[in-house]
Formats: sequence, C-alpha cells, structure tokens
Amino acid sequence: MTTSDEHPTHLDPRTVEDYFRLGVKTAFPLLQSPFVRMQIDPSRNEIELMTPAEGPDPEVTAFERLSFARVSQGEQEWFRLTVDARDMHYEGYVLIESVVDQLRAGASFRHSVSEAVFALKDLVASRRRLTEEKELGLIGELLVLRHAVEATDETAAIGSWMGPLAEEHDFAFIDFDAEVKTTKSESRTHLIGSDTQLEPSPGRPLHLVSIQVTRAGNADTGFTLPDLIGEVRSLLNQTLRTFDAALEGLGWHPEDADLYKVAYSLRSTPRAYFVDDEFPAITSARLDKVVPRRPHVSSVTYRVNVTDLDHSSVDFPLADFCEAPA
Repeated sequence: MTTSDEHPTHLDPRTVEDYFRLGVKTAFPLLQSPFVRMQIDPSRNEIELMTPAEGPDPEVTAFERLSFARVSQGEQEWFRLTVDARDMHYEGYVLIESVVDQLRAGASFRHSVSEAVFALKDLVASRRRLTEEKELGLIGELLVLRHAVEATDETAAIGSWMGPLAEEHDFAFIDFDAEVKTTKSESRTHLIGSDTQLEPSPGRPLHLVSIQVTRAGNADTGFTLPDLIGEVRSLLNQTLRTFDAALEGLGWHPEDADLYKVAYSLRSTPRAYFVDDEFPAITSARLDKVVPRRPHVSSVTYRVNVTDLDHSSVDFPLADFCEAPA
C-alpha cells in the first residue's frame, strides 16, 4: 500500500477486514509529512498509529478503547496511539484516519486526537468511574474497614461490612451498627439517602460515624482511593476474594485506577454520633406519624449537620478510631 500527502489512500471496510484476516501484523505509512505509520495487529484486535513525538501528549485516559504512550526507537521518540478495535475493525480504522486528516491539515497531535475522539465519541465510549459522592463514600467505609481489620481480624471485619450488600447500615459490629458518612465540607454536613439509613434496627444501637476529608495535593499524608484499596488488600488473606467481589459490586474496577488521581487526607479526627430519639433524623417511623397517606412518599433524601451536636463514645473496634468526647 502506498500513499502520498496529495493523494491519500483510503481503505474500504472489506480491505480493512482482509488485513485482520491475514492473522499477522501489517504496517504501512499513511502520511509522509508528518510521517505517520499505521499497524494492524489481528492477534490483539488493535490498530496502532505511530508518529514522531512533537508537542504535548493527548489526553485519552478517560476512554475505554484508547491508550497512549511515548516510545523510543533508536534516537527517535514516537507517539503511539492504540485503538482497541474488537468488534469494530473498520470503525477503529476510521478513527485513525480521522487523526491523520487532522495532522495533514497542520493540527498538533494532541488536537488531532481530541478532534477525532469528539467526532467518534461513540466508538471510544468514556470509561465509567464512580461519582465523587460514591468515591468519598467508599473512602470512608474503607477507612473504617482498614481500622477494623487491624483491630480485630480480617474475617470478623469483612463479615461486619454491610455496605456492598445494600443493607440499611454500612457496618454491623458485634455490639452496634455504624452508618459511615464522609464529606469534604468544613462542616460535618452529610447527605442521608433514605428514611431508613438512620433508623436503628430493633435492639441494635446505631452510630453515625462522621468523617471529614480534604484534598491533600502533594502532601505526604495524602491517599487516593486506589491507595486505600491497596492498603486494605495487603491486610487480607482468606477474605481477599470476598473483598474484591464487594468492590466490583460497588462499581470499582482495577483497570480504571488511573482515573482516581485526587489525593485526600483527614481534615479532622472522625467522630461518632449516637442516633437516639434526640438525633435529628428523618425516619420511616417518624414520617408515618406526620405525613398523610405516607405510602405515597416513595423516597426521602436530606442533609444533616452534626457539627454542633455532642459526639459520643463508641465501642470496640471503633473506640480508638473516633474522637472521644471531652
């Protein structure tokens, strides 16, 4: 296959499929200035674009079917863009061709990739990461879980973690239940997602565990969600599979770890608040008493600020995790 900048060669769908059916890697130039080489790798169902590295790197980490690297060959440094073309060989080629069209028009590599991705966004569907709210919620639960594993043992700690099971409360320890809430705000203001979240189970004391975090920047004390997951995994042996399955059920995928770049640190020592009759909770039982035709209210979400409330002591294994009352 030959090409020139004036008369670029375009592959039709049948030709692209023929290259994949060959079963061996095939490489050929698509552009001379700047030089661009394309390689089709049938064994990996990938199409690769190589061009001399010039200018800033493109940003493709948020996309499921794209990967990027700078590679050195001899004295030359190259940009390498790889498209996962499984089940869409021709569409993958069209994306590469779109990048080349932008380069031919004089655009930078970063801009060329950006424009091609925008035009073909359905092909490179965004990788799904947890929302910030869910990320913070998981961070809080993992902080508690890590402490519980270290204070007791992994079997008891993992067995007490109810969050992945969509139970009413996040933890069910031997002597009490705990609902863990994590916030970035300067006040201890927490989102409560239902009218049962702060409703104690019969015969079970319930504590709201309030955790405040802040962005850590480059501070040594900072940790990301992947950092925290790695720390907990390092403490586990017998329950490692259970832990990994629980994370998957919550929407965590190890291959997406690079999407979680923000590091956090504790803004304050966590506090526990005993959820008793005086606690400002909207519960199903309370709503039943004041809301007419209560069954027609299908969901309740509210925020509670516990900053000025008296925090309480809490039993093992969280006694030394939470700040003791004065």
